[in-house]
Amino acid sequence: MNWRSKKSRRGIGLAAAATLVASLAACGGGDEGGVPTINLFGGASATGFDKLIEGCNAEADGAYKIVGNLVPSDADGQREQFVRRLAAGDEGMDLLGMDVVWTAEFAEAGWIIPMTDEQRTEVEKDTLAVPLETATWKDKVYGIPKHTNAQLLWYRKSLVDEVGNGKPPATWDEMFEMAEKLKAAGQPHEIGFTGARYEGLVVGFNTILSSFGGTIVNEDSTETTIDDKTVQALELLNRLATSGLASASLSNSQEPEVFAQLQNGSSAFSLNWPYVLSAMREASPEIAEDLAFATFPSAVEGEPSKVTVGGMNFGISKFSQHPEEAFDAAMCLRSAENQLTHALTAGEPPVNETVFDEPEFKEAYPQGQVLLDSLEAASSRPISPVYQNISTIISSTLSPPSGIDPEDTAEELDSAIKDAIAGKGILP
Repeated sequence: MNWRSKKSRRGIGLAAAATLVASLAACGGGDEGGVPTINLFGGASATGFDKLIEGCNAEADGAYKIVGNLVPSDADGQREQFVRRLAAGDEGMDLLGMDVVWTAEFAEAGWIIPMTDEQRTEVEKDTLAVPLETATWKDKVYGIPKHTNAQLLWYRKSLVDEVGNGKPPATWDEMFEMAEKLKAAGQPHEIGFTGARYEGLVVGFNTILSSFGGTIVNEDSTETTIDDKTVQALELLNRLATSGLASASLSNSQEPEVFAQLQNGSSAFSLNWPYVLSAMREASPEIAEDLAFATFPSAVEGEPSKVTVGGMNFGISKFSQHPEEAFDAAMCLRSAENQLTHALTAGEPPVNETVFDEPEFKEAYPQGQVLLDSLEAASSRPISPVYQNISTIISSTLSPPSGIDPEDTAEELDSAIKDAIAGKGILP
């Protein structure tokens, strides 16, 4: 190869690199006319969220401009994109719409920045405790809770009138008893539950375990906490799977399937998210008229269930060129007014407890007080830098639920999660 060909190839390489940099900048979006651009990744595609962005940009009056960027629709795809870009130190990301289980991982990796004392005070004001817990790692707040969620017990009023004197089951034992009576009478009787091998199974198991008073790892995620309460939770999950009271397709049931089982008249009881009521009004008004709700059944009589929260937190990228503006943008997007609007347009429950008292919210969410009660006694999934590994281990080990051997499965979980914490072992 002669000098001229080397120079030519070098020129082509530089041109290609310049093109790549330009395309990345175009994807993220640069500052416009001296106005800092706050690139938001995650949450921007939610129904009506573009209006919230427009409103915050108008309110900012040139202090910043929020630009929403599209991300994959599924959580795993979103996380993959975030991890890839953050690991590369991408300066085109400012505000991150993070699943509530990503906080510890991103904070430990140094990809997001903690709130200052002043910012923390703003974030904590009127914010529900458990959503705030999901935004915290090692006593520092790294996330700004945007919205939350918690599962409820949905049930058919006419059926509960027959076997429960109109009162929904307060405990799992009562729900099993009512379901048995309905089955014996030839009525719809199934208990809908997300038993497929995915995150929904982890959520359901964590709720049951937390309701027994158990946890999976300790507070700083350095040790497992698998114990007799884990065995109790596994016994209950296996009981559901082998009782003849769950759907025959339990091990393949995700949220849409659980909803369909309620819609088609198979389920009398359904453990699912708050969207069920509005969705059922669209899908099957007749069933919706017969639908009622209650708190998730207790695992221990007399003690409230501890439902697992979902939702999203905003994080500020360490590589953002405008971290202060990114914080201001996040606080605008999750203002009490915007949380109310978002709850009404997109069905995302607020993290600000004052919003639950708003008349518009109460009208749109007749289940609002039950939801708030659930959130105030809620639990979070393990807050750990290796949560993705822990989640994969749990969903794999517990699938199918009918194959659970409580003692052996607890030991298997303990061993595999210890390996995940230690950074070794092969994921299922």
